[in-house]
Amino acid sequence: MTPLTRALVLRWYFAVGGALLGFVVAIALSSTVTPQFRATSKIWISISGDAESSALDLAQGTNAAQQRIHSYLDLVPQPIVLQPVIDELHLDVKASELARSVSATSPTGSVVMQIAVTSPDRQRVAEITDSIVRSFSSVVQDRLDANASGVGVTVTQTSPAARPTTPVAPRTRANAALGGAAGAGLGVLAAFLRWALDTKVRGRDEVQELWDLPVLGDIGFDPEASKQPLVLRDARASARAEAFRSLRTNVQFLASRPEGARTLAITSSRPSEGKTTTAANLAVALAESGLRTVVIDADLRRPNLANVFGIEGSAGLSDILVGRVELADVLQPWGRAGLSVIPSGTVPPNPSELVGSPAFTALIEDVAALFDVVIVDTPPLGSVTDAALVSRAVQNMLLVVASGRVRRAEVSSSIESLATVGASVQGVVVTMARSRGARDAYAVYGADVPPETQRSHRSAVPGSTSEVTP
Repeated sequence: MTPLTRALVLRWYFAVGGALLGFVVAIALSSTVTPQFRATSKIWISISGDAESSALDLAQGTNAAQQRIHSYLDLVPQPIVLQPVIDELHLDVKASELARSVSATSPTGSVVMQIAVTSPDRQRVAEITDSIVRSFSSVVQDRLDANASGVGVTVTQTSPAARPTTPVAPRTRANAALGGAAGAGLGVLAAFLRWALDTKVRGRDEVQELWDLPVLGDIGFDPEASKQPLVLRDARASARAEAFRSLRTNVQFLASRPEGARTLAITSSRPSEGKTTTAANLAVALAESGLRTVVIDADLRRPNLANVFGIEGSAGLSDILVGRVELADVLQPWGRAGLSVIPSGTVPPNPSELVGSPAFTALIEDVAALFDVVIVDTPPLGSVTDAALVSRAVQNMLLVVASGRVRRAEVSSSIESLATVGASVQGVVVTMARSRGARDAYAVYGADVPPETQRSHRSAVPGSTSEVTP
């Protein structure tokens, strides 16, 4: 399925909504139109002669009648025909006004004419039609085609007008169908324009098709994420918590060096995509699986990891890199599952120089010797070059992509920035996904988990009364 086709399928509601709107508008407009009724009558035009008329004369008369039909068609809506009708039926209209509702037709090569009258007056439209036929017959036979040769025109009404039962206008059903089709077409056009003008990334399928990158995690949108970022502590039975456990499983299958710890950095293209929340919850999930895990806050410009874990962050990574403290002084255990945190420490004036220094690479190697997994939270790639510098010291780079927030060009630029320094993205974590299906299904599955069960699994935090089970 092409991106365009998928975009139209995902926006099916544009077509459905447009069809419904067009249907309703067509019906509404049709209801404002005064119903029009039509009555028709057919007449036969023939040439008659006296006893002395030959067969040749009669045949010529028939041909003449066929030729005269064209003139008769123009004669029907003329005042000479319509004014007697107005006088006879006492109609409150002028001949010119009545003419607009009268039509006369005849098939080619035929001597049969059909006179039709359209009027909002259902009761009198047939009466008007028959009156026009009588007036037309009188004008043709008595005034225009009377001759002394004994050959004249005879007008015979073969089909009298009948009172109509249904209006010919408005054609409500046809209008509704046409309005629905037009609305659906406009809806498809609107969906296409929305897709063409919308430059933001929409979901994991688009990530896989545009950049051919594996999606390791699909984290659902949660408006309370900023208030409760550690869902593996605060909402262990939620769908988002299960999504982070799924991410943990996929991360464990990432290709890594046979020796040493598995080291990975997590970055994004722009701020507020959820990279720090992803790094923190992934670290908790890995630690819960029995892996000795450390998470390092290498975002030395806008550090937030210490706030997420609720720990002291005044001393940390930057202090180690300048030689102010030792690793053991800032390595803070968190909870009881074997997780440790290294906060960012003092905000330095030269973050790029610090994370790009040999001291940072040496620190990652030292930490990797002590832990099974090393996770590094970095600044966004679209803002500064820190994440690209960090990528040279780790084995794997994960790119967080916020669905509906980050633009395609920004993601492409981030991938190119890593490629410039010889690094590549090993996997993508899609955050803020709004696919309700999976979340609702898991919510039903975990609906019977009592709240006290979730609370009993919360990790212990310095200064907190909650505890975590080993």
